[in-house]
Formats: sequence, C-alpha cells, structure tokens
Amino acid sequence: MAAFETSNQTSNAPVAVEGPYGPVRLKWHKLRTRLAEAPFKRSNLALGWQLGASLEVDILGTADGRFAVLHDATLGPSTTGRGRVPRTPIASMAGLFHRDAAGAPDPDAPVLSLAKLVAPLQRLPRAPSANLQLDLKLLEGHTLPDSAVADAAAAVTGLADAIVVGSHHLDEARRLAAAIPGARLGYDPMLAVSRQRDLRDPERLLRHIERRSTGVSLAYLRFDAIVAAENQGFPLVARLLDLGIETDAWTVNPGRDINDSILRTLVGAKVRQITTDVPSEIFRLIRSL
Repeated sequence: MAAFETSNQTSNAPVAVEGPYGPVRLKWHKLRTRLAEAPFKRSNLALGWQLGASLEVDILGTADGRFAVLHDATLGPSTTGRGRVPRTPIASMAGLFHRDAAGAPDPDAPVLSLAKLVAPLQRLPRAPSANLQLDLKLLEGHTLPDSAVADAAAAVTGLADAIVVGSHHLDEARRLAAAIPGARLGYDPMLAVSRQRDLRDPERLLRHIERRSTGVSLAYLRFDAIVAAENQGFPLVARLLDLGIETDAWTVNPGRDINDSILRTLVGAKVRQITTDVPSEIFRLIRSL
C-alpha cells in the first residue's frame, strides 16, 4: 500500500494513510499523538486543526449545566481533582490538570470547559480536512439539560461545519447536533451490542443501525466487531457505506490485540477512519502492509 501524511515543519503527526480504497483518516483519540501523553492537550488540538486531522474530545455535563472536556464521570484519578463531574460546577475545576500515563499532571492539559478549549480555534487557520468530534458521555438515565446544549452550541459558533457529534446515546446526540446547524451526527452502537447479545450478529447490527440511520453519517464500531463480521463473510462496513454511513474503527493501538492481519482486514473492509492514540505508529504499520 502507498501512503501519505499531512504535516508542517513542526510535526510529522500523520492525519491519514492511503489504503486500497482511498485514504483512511487517523483520528487522534482524546487528542493524543502518543499513548503515554496526557489527554486533551491544547497544543495537539491546535496542531491537528492546522494539519487537517480528525480530532476527538469527550464532553461531560457539569453541575451547572456546562460541558467539561473529560472522559470519566469522576475527576480522579485521571486528573488532579476529586469528586463526581455531574456534581461539580465548572468553576470548581479551575486549576486541575489531566495526568499522563505515568500519573504526572500536564500543564498543557488543564481541565477546561468545552468553550475554553475550543476558543483558540476561532483564531487559528483550519486545514480543509480538519474536524472535531464531540464524544458525548452521559450517565445512565440522564438527559442533557437545555443549558448544556446551548453551552456547546455557543462554544462552537462559526465552527459547525467542522463538528461531529457522536455518542452511544443517539437521541441526546441528535439534540446536540440539531443545535449546531451544519454539524454531522455519529452513532456508536457498541453499548447496545453489550446489552443485546443478538446484535453481535453483524446482519442484525446492520438492521439496528439502519433503523436509526436518519441523519447519521458515521458509525463508530469497535475494531474487533468489524473483524468478526468480515471473518463471517458479512461486509458490514460496505453495507453501511451503501446507506451513506462511513465507519470509524476504534480504538486501534499497537499491542498483542493488533496485528497485520487485523489492520489488513480493517482497511480492506473499507473503513474510512481509524481511532488511535498513536497515529504515527498505525500509519507506519499500515504503510508496511
């Protein structure tokens, strides 16, 4: 396979790799370019925006109806704070930092509201292919308050055509995407799969997504679900493309679970995006196939 990467003089972080059916985007999971670094680094957001990367941040509602950029429902141990995010106002998170893999706080990765994290993007040049996925996290039984929807919409004013709203919770993601005219909608059905064993059958999973497909442009599928479907002879990813839905395979990092056969299967299945914490390494591995 041939390959390409988009870069500037300050970084060689790749944003895509050429596959047999065209480029496969390499989405920077939690804005990471290296597995050991802290998530949600401001410098990586700015860099990826200018390089044309697909970028991902997780957002959680706070006690005062705002959105914080956080992955977990508790502040500790992944940040320097303590307490449950839904019970903590955004102002109380001032001065907190995300930790890297060694547990060290990173001053380039403060805990911020969505509005503060993305504010610099209003002033930075954006490469045409750059996009930012807001991965909406919700606690079981919770719905988004109107104030949080308004907060997110205001935060990304002027950036809507670069925004993707994705979630396990499709109804709430629809609400958020509707408040950001021009934003795309993504659905991750893997929570449903974990609760409904019959959805492990790829044809039934396809029908599940198809029934919910109005407005959906991306499906986020765990990489092993894609590999299992291909091994069963069912072209799940290709069938989703027939519905106008591209597939993002998550989360693909080097290790014992990832080998050449799996990567070959993913790109051969026509995935359009791979979520990874180490885009340079996945770029290298796919290019070597």
